[in-house]
Amino acid sequence: MILCPTCRDFVIAVQLSILCCYSICCFVSFPPSVYLAIQETFNMDIKLPWNKSLPTSEASRRWRIVWSYLPDWCLTIFLWGIFYLLDTIDGYRRLFSVTDTSLAHPFAHHERIPIWLLIVLCGIVPGVLIIIVGGLFRRSLWDVHSGILGLILSLGLSETFTDIIKITVGRPRPDLFDRCQLPSDLTSDPTHGLTSWTACTRTDLLNDGFRSFPSGHSSFSWCGMWFLILYMAAKMRVYNRLGYTYKSWLLLAPLSCASLVAVSRTMDYRHHATDVIAGAIIGILTGWWGYRQYYPPLSHPQSYKPYAPRIPKPAELPLHHRHSMEGTNTPFLSPEQQQQQQTRSPLPGSFDGNGNGSSGAMGNDRGLGGMGNDHGEDAETVPRDNTV
Repeated sequence: MILCPTCRDFVIAVQLSILCCYSICCFVSFPPSVYLAIQETFNMDIKLPWNKSLPTSEASRRWRIVWSYLPDWCLTIFLWGIFYLLDTIDGYRRLFSVTDTSLAHPFAHHERIPIWLLIVLCGIVPGVLIIIVGGLFRRSLWDVHSGILGLILSLGLSETFTDIIKITVGRPRPDLFDRCQLPSDLTSDPTHGLTSWTACTRTDLLNDGFRSFPSGHSSFSWCGMWFLILYMAAKMRVYNRLGYTYKSWLLLAPLSCASLVAVSRTMDYRHHATDVIAGAIIGILTGWWGYRQYYPPLSHPQSYKPYAPRIPKPAELPLHHRHSMEGTNTPFLSPEQQQQQQTRSPLPGSFDGNGNGSSGAMGNDRGLGGMGNDHGEDAETVPRDNTV
């Protein structure tokens, strides 16, 4: 691909921006030992709010948490924006046969699910539901932060990877002939060969006409909805062995949404069936990957809680010792008893054996503002395994 001087300068500017962004992210992610080495080498006094050598007060820890996750937000949003530049690239265009009836479908001028509606259904709606469940039901700002960041990461990875494959594979769409407008006298392929796109009499729709595999609608919808399925399944504790059927019916809604969006691409003759299946696989994998960065697996007894912040709290006494010092009557339970009690706990809006209601995980768990309360943070997060 040959770039004009203006485009070349733009690409260079983008590359420099990526380099600067990466450098900033690396700088703010340095451990305290690196800052100490810089101070000793250049005789500089570096005072940064995220430096771990600062006093371990709760206010300073909040700042360190903010600065620790700020590069993740910036890098994810920035690189996702770079993804849109891939649409301007002239990708590979495969040869095709003029006798291939799978490419002879009509071009749909009005799609059933346009891009703006796809973004609303599978991007904005999951984000709003995460804010509602995490902020209103669980009252946990940290849960909202983890859910939204994981969702943005998943969608960004999904669409970037999908677009890279699209422009590389160059598979023709089912409506290629209608886009291409082949000459009426061209009824057969060259001897011992196939037909090239250069035989087309219309070229304004060809750039998108060779981006059939995989389906971007399918990967985006399945990524957003699969992330939402995992998030809601964890909040409803689907593996608590109580077997409430309403959970399955609720989870059927995002599953149906992703399926119908994917099927609509074949109804509009924008994609082949294999394109939709491949996009669904990409969306499911990236949705699962983004979710697992911030939440434990559904099989975890505390799957409804996000992982704790990567900035640890100051060293403190074990929780059961502190309870005994505070004069509480809460008995100390073994790890097996704690897991059994958490796994068997009732769900929101459910009833126990005596018919009494329970607020459950989506109810009265105080948190998310909980970084300022040691008890609140312990109750709303799952400790990270720092040994890995």
